[in-house]
Amino acid sequence: MYKEFFEAFILVFVAELGDKTQLMLITLAAKYTVIQMLAGILIGVLLNHGAAVYIGCFISDLTDAYLLQVFAGIIFIIFGIMTIVYEEKDEKAKQYNLGPVITTALTFFIGEMGDKTQLTCMTLSMDALYPLTVLAGSVAAMLTIGFIGIIVGTSLTKHIPSYIIKTISGLIFIIFGVMRLII
Repeated sequence: MYKEFFEAFILVFVAELGDKTQLMLITLAAKYTVIQMLAGILIGVLLNHGAAVYIGCFISDLTDAYLLQVFAGIIFIIFGIMTIVYEEKDEKAKQYNLGPVITTALTFFIGEMGDKTQLTCMTLSMDALYPLTVLAGSVAAMLTIGFIGIIVGTSLTKHIPSYIIKTISGLIFIIFGVMRLII
């Protein structure tokens, strides 16, 4: 149970470092309070990653456990390589006139659609004994990284080049992927 929580937390946390939604937080942080933004992140991520966990559990009922392990390992290695190689374009945060909490929730819900953190959550839940623990770990990671993005995100990128953050994040995904293929 704790393993699933911490695995989801670590993978989602490192995947989100320097990601587009974290960068959007910096823009939104200039307009909204920390509490408003954290509430929005919570709502958006619960809906987005909740759907991912549901889909992951559904897929796991249709597939053999060994194949799920192999699939998860390959997916994590691919995510790691993509994180290191893929160059994201800067996107300005979409702003809606729905209030700070709903704006932040929509930003995260839409921004995370099909994102590696959502797919990570879905993949982890495929073979999880406690899928809600995976959801709790991913939501906790998103709230933590969101808080960091709000508070120190702007100064972090001034001192550590983004390519170093991306490389470390990618390597962690590759390590988790290889571990799933070996074990």
